[in-house]
Amino acid sequence: MNDHRIPLDSGIAIGPILFIIAILGILAAAIAAGSGSFTSGTTNESNGTKAAALIQIGESLKVGMDRLVVGNNMPMTSVVVGVNNTTNTVDLFSPSGGGVTAPLASMAADPINDIWYYPTAIIPDLGDGATTGLPDRIAMIHVTQGVCDAINGKELSLDTTVTDYDAGAIGDPTSSNNDLGNLLASGKWPVALAGKFTGCINDSSNNTFWYYQVLATQ
Repeated sequence: MNDHRIPLDSGIAIGPILFIIAILGILAAAIAAGSGSFTSGTTNESNGTKAAALIQIGESLKVGMDRLVVGNNMPMTSVVVGVNNTTNTVDLFSPSGGGVTAPLASMAADPINDIWYYPTAIIPDLGDGATTGLPDRIAMIHVTQGVCDAINGKELSLDTTVTDYDAGAIGDPTSSNNDLGNLLASGKWPVALAGKFTGCINDSSNNTFWYYQVLATQ
């Protein structure tokens, strides 16, 4: 009978297979352990992206307002701010006026129902409202607290705690008269945001967060 020997390299393939299985097991365990921090990191990155986009939109709106108020020497009160006003030279959202496009609400807390508002208010350390009683024009939109934190941290390097931008009951930016009143006199503007043209405030009366950009002062 012939003596059939087993080849010397038999069974070598099992080594790499077991090694791959071990690596996959380690990766699975690492993913399971780090899934929470991964989700948190993704959320923070999303908030930061939205914050940066809102700041850019605010700057664009201010450029449009400056084009009319500074460039065309137009009184702030003569500028028409309305998404349906897009044809006249006094319209912020007209090509022949401010030259900017009305922003979308895709970065808002509720992109389907939230919209941009353009109220007036007297803000501490901005313009001459404290002595003249003439308000500033502001752009505002409702955002989440995470985005609010990112805005104040990214743009203003503030400590991102609610008390730093707690404005109390600031009034209703959505109201028909579009006037938040004298926030300086009422003491309802955060000290940390006094004199800041942009930032995010918390209306603690209903725990809502608002990104704002001052477009023009008087």
